[in-house]
Amino acid sequence: MKTFIDILNESKKVYPFKIGVAGELPQEFSDKLETALQKFGVSNLTNGKKTPIQERPLDFPQLHNTEVTYFETDLSYPTTPQVLRSYLASICDVHESYITVRRPNEPLEMYQEEFANHSKQEEYETLLTQQDMGGESAQHNVGDNRVMDLLKELETARKEREHDPAAAAPVGDSKDIANNANSKSPIGS
Repeated sequence: MKTFIDILNESKKVYPFKIGVAGELPQEFSDKLETALQKFGVSNLTNGKKTPIQERPLDFPQLHNTEVTYFETDLSYPTTPQVLRSYLASICDVHESYITVRRPNEPLEMYQEEFANHSKQEEYETLLTQQDMGGESAQHNVGDNRVMDLLKELETARKEREHDPAAAAPVGDSKDIANNANSKSPIGS
């Protein structure tokens, strides 16, 4: 039979997060990060993995020509990515727009992994360099072939405009309005 301590140790839940920091990191940033994560009971913190300098990093589209360092961590205390992000920004002296915190199974994370795997599998080749660019021919939509279709479209548009919806409206009686209304100037009368 298991003891209470064994059951308690087995039931410990781990909350994984991926922390991304844009730009060049200060020298003591890893130590500050680990110290800040102690509040949430950090059980695992990987060394930062730097990406190459990118024109527009995926997580930071507002930044240009910068590198991003990613840390993966496991916390034993539950929190949300937004709370963790603002807490880390204040403790580590980094602006909040330079930090991103995500959970591993978020849709954006899965999309980026799928994109990375897809780009590794096949290299993109432009269609203009190929003899047969694929797809169906669109020659009936260009040049002289398109002129008759365009004239037909213009004719139907003209016919639709000829219909005046106000023409069928009844004209009101103006017996109660005299012709001399507003005929005198209010100044100097």
